[in-house]
Amino acid sequence: MGPYDFFLPPAFDALPEAVAEGLLFGCLARNQAASLGLAALRAGGDNAVVVRLGLELTQLAFDLDPLNADLARAILAMTAGREGFLSEADRSALGAAADASWAAMWRQALDDAGRTGDWAGFLARYDASWPTDGAALAARVLGLAAVASGDPDRLAAWRKGLASAATPGLHWLAVQADMRLGGREAGMRALRDHLGRWPWNVGALLALHDLARGLDTALVPLPGELAIFLYTFNKADDLGRTLDGVLASDLGRHRIFVLDNGSTDATPEVLAAFGDRIGPERFFTQRAPVNVGAPAGRNWLRHLPEAQGADFVAYLDDDLTLPPDWALRLGAAVAAYPEAGVYGCRISDAGSPAVLQAAELHLAPGAPGQPFAATDLHLQGPDLGQFTSCRPCLSVTGCCHLFSRQALDAGGDFDIRFSPSQFDDFDRDLRAALAGRFAVCQGHLAVGHARKSGTDTRKNRAAGANAHGNMLKLQGKYDAGEIKRLRREQRIRLLTDIRKKAIWLSRRETARDGETPKDGGL
Repeated sequence: MGPYDFFLPPAFDALPEAVAEGLLFGCLARNQAASLGLAALRAGGDNAVVVRLGLELTQLAFDLDPLNADLARAILAMTAGREGFLSEADRSALGAAADASWAAMWRQALDDAGRTGDWAGFLARYDASWPTDGAALAARVLGLAAVASGDPDRLAAWRKGLASAATPGLHWLAVQADMRLGGREAGMRALRDHLGRWPWNVGALLALHDLARGLDTALVPLPGELAIFLYTFNKADDLGRTLDGVLASDLGRHRIFVLDNGSTDATPEVLAAFGDRIGPERFFTQRAPVNVGAPAGRNWLRHLPEAQGADFVAYLDDDLTLPPDWALRLGAAVAAYPEAGVYGCRISDAGSPAVLQAAELHLAPGAPGQPFAATDLHLQGPDLGQFTSCRPCLSVTGCCHLFSRQALDAGGDFDIRFSPSQFDDFDRDLRAALAGRFAVCQGHLAVGHARKSGTDTRKNRAAGANAHGNMLKLQGKYDAGEIKRLRREQRIRLLTDIRKKAIWLSRRETARDGETPKDGGL
């Protein structure tokens, strides 16, 4: 089987259903890798290929969570007597994680860095006090921290000192180092090598495809006028920075529409100042007497008569850090998938790019008592390049998302039953998918978001209660038949997209003299 054949029949179709679905979502998340590995081992029986896949996925989970004592013990038990699967270095690392008294403390420090984004602080602590008996684990821990920090000197030093990258997660970290230090060609060579060893890693296949086609750097102007919608409440300083970012962007024809949701701070003065700078032809403001909430605010803006002629509509939160090319990168996603219902991107904590708040979302089985759930792979560790591709998904976050006017009108209003906020965007994406329009996540675009949504709801009791209540509404809104249909259609779309990309890569590899395949788009 070649490096691009894993997702093609008959190999992929022979996998247990739960494992197949999870691999389509992606496996470069520690909980995901562990659960898929266990599922494959349970279902593998006498099928050596599935059992091997299960072992490799659990090994990946350890690479991504190298101080997890329970996982380390489980892997040692599962591989006992399996000659040749683990190297002596790997067994030593697993033994240290399973038995070392300091492992739990350092795992907490690693998790804290992932939550806060303070990788510089973690690395300083590592330099000062990493235990001398932790040499077997050092490559994994330091590799995670170096890639998450983005520090090129750290990356170069770690990559130079890496003796071996014979496990899937450690090799993925090495791929990221090679890509960031050596550029496109080095990254493509590393990804080909990775897929030759672990062809089940859909993230590697998607990344290689986009590099080979130049989609990672594609900038495409939107074909028509863009209406930019913001609704805001009592965030005058954040709003000013966001609007500055909009004005510094490469946008083409555009107009900006802002709804002041009854702010009591300096928001009116900020908007007046921007109105003077931009002029009434391109900058429109309205003020609601009270805060009507997110879904009503989105609907208000959508129905403004002045905005009806726009070809595309972008909803932006009022506390974003926007790269200047954000609209061009979304334009590249439109060019690649013109029929999508909505286009979104990666969202990270402002100032901490490795801390992800959102990325591509898929529909997954729910916990007991819940009909369904959205995947949370982006919350299972730092951003290690696992979402840097452009592909279909079920939903994208409403912090920064783009609609064609046709798709926006076809989908109707956001449901005001999800006021004041939380899940109105996810609900609308579900409705659009049921009507045949799936979302697309442009993973080559990352936008910083000042509000840490998950943290806010955990600390604020009222916000947490509202989020919980809205989730109950969401769970009750869709019947079992609709969820089953969405999951079936989701699998078809993801698998079709992956198979087209695998076939394109295979043909590209076999084309003589480096010719690009002639069979066009996706």
